[in-house]
Amino acid sequence: MTFVRTGALAAAMALIAGVAMSAPLKLQPASPQPSPKAGLDVKYVGNGTQRKIRDLGQAKQMLSKAKPGQPLRGLDYRDTNKGEKVLTFSDPYNVAAEITGYMRFDSPGVYELETWSNDGIEAWVGGQQIGYVRGIQGCEANQLTEVEVPKAGWYPLKIIYFQKLGTSCLMMKSGKQGERITWTPNEVFGR
Repeated sequence: MTFVRTGALAAAMALIAGVAMSAPLKLQPASPQPSPKAGLDVKYVGNGTQRKIRDLGQAKQMLSKAKPGQPLRGLDYRDTNKGEKVLTFSDPYNVAAEITGYMRFDSPGVYELETWSNDGIEAWVGGQQIGYVRGIQGCEANQLTEVEVPKAGWYPLKIIYFQKLGTSCLMMKSGKQGERITWTPNEVFGR
């Protein structure tokens, strides 16, 4: 009988731990709430074709020398053709970017966010990490992350991104839980 109770208790604890682990990440709104302009701020640094960026750690080290670039319109930069520029930077290869601004949620609730990148990314919204790829990949989806938005408004956004060679992309999908997630419109981003 003791084994049955111990087993039932262990199963209940595992279930509770599983539920706690899958709880949505609670976002923190910007305080005070900004009145941002459209788009996102970005700083770039490029290595040309001689020194290849291989991972996120290398990209972060390079960003100490980054310079402001033309603001992004949002996170709608579809997969490019080989040799086309990365985001709003002039070069097509070995580019690291630090992107900052805000993301607006029009109502409270649980949302699903999904970043897409080619290559690496570390993405944060409202103080929570919502996307991470350390190395090199094609233009594909990263993690699907559930977040809890406590109130409508603007939430801080920060992304570290790099592109090595070939093509590049940086995009986001979003939607309220239970609804279909779609490409995030550029209008919800501000700087």
